[in-house]
Formats: sequence, C-alpha cells, structure tokens
Amino acid sequence: MCFVETDLDCSFRFKASRLSFPLFQITGGRKMALGDLILEDVGQVTGTRVLSTDASGTNLELSLQLTGTIRGVPQTTMWTYATLTRPDGSIYGNGQGIMTTQDGDVIHLIGHGSGEAPPPGGTVRFCTMLHPHSTSEKYADLNTIGLIGEYEVAPDGSATNKCWEWK
Repeated sequence: MCFVETDLDCSFRFKASRLSFPLFQITGGRKMALGDLILEDVGQVTGTRVLSTDASGTNLELSLQLTGTIRGVPQTTMWTYATLTRPDGSIYGNGQGIMTTQDGDVIHLIGHGSGEAPPPGGTVRFCTMLHPHSTSEKYADLNTIGLIGEYEVAPDGSATNKCWEWK
C-alpha cells in the first residue's frame, strides 16, 4: 500500500509498504481512508527502449498491455510510459494509457509513480496516481477523482496493478 505524508506546506512524500488495507496517514493527526477498489489488472511489458543515459540517470520508455476489470467490468489497457532511474536508486515514472471496456467504453489515463530500484532479479514496485478521463456517461464520475495504486513489474516483464479511489 502507499502512504502519503505531508507537512504543513502540503509537500508529499510517498512510501511503499505492504499492508492488507487501504489507508493514508497524513501527518497532523488526520487519517484518510481510500474508497473502493476501482481497477485491477495484470499484463506484460511488450517493449522497452532506451531514451537516454547520463549523470541524471537512465531514462527508459516502456510499452505495456494489461487486462482486468474496472468496477467489475472486463477491460483491456495499453500504456506507454517513461521511467527515470536516478543514481540514488529512486525511480520516477509517468505515462499515458487507453482503456477499452468490454462494453466499448473508452477511458483515457494519465499516470505518475515513484518507486525504488530493486536488487538484481527483483520486482519493481511503484506507488501510483492515475488521472482517468472518459466521455462515457457510465464512467464520467472518474473525470473528477484520482486513483491511488500499486503497480509492480517482475523481472520477466509481468505486471500487476491495483487502484483505489482517493476520497
């Protein structure tokens, strides 16, 4: 699960932790529970391209295909995203995706995430924030919310993703 910590000026720091319940702790005594699990999918990295490598780190572009459910409705999603692995081992990623449900609804996705480079042969884990947008009436409420999630990529390129509504 991802925790968000904020100080009084609202700067955010993300930490990864493996908890069995969705909960955000905001310093200053306020707690914020996440809403329902909205999105769950699995898939495969289908391509990787080196964009740059220099003193700031290694920047890769990845293509990803996923299948799963959004609010229980089967869907498929394609992503293209870039990751920057920095010299300190931190990873920042951002990208765009397009989801199509079994009913033909289309949801556009913009995503951002942070993580830590794993040891050799390890799984990369990201804490993510997705911003969905759809012209479909069925999914129009997603246009005004964020989805907080966990995204993992194993050494073989297999990927899992879970996202909850952030209330």
